[in-house]
Amino acid sequence: MTPVPRTDTNDVDQGLVVVDDPAGLVLAIDADCPGCGGPERTFTAATGLYGCTRCAHTSVERDH
Repeated sequence: MTPVPRTDTNDVDQGLVVVDDPAGLVLAIDADCPGCGGPERTFTAATGLYGCTRCAHTSVERDH
């Protein structure tokens, strides 16, 4: 997956990147992990699962 540059013209550059395959996205979520209490979770678009950056906990819901 290769980021592609923005093609729209905004007055303010927001530093956003558009990807050509959204299924490959892994987003950082500001939510505590219910498994270990870690301060950040992930969301993987391809699987629809929330994960943790510290442990192997996964779920289909952000807060579970």
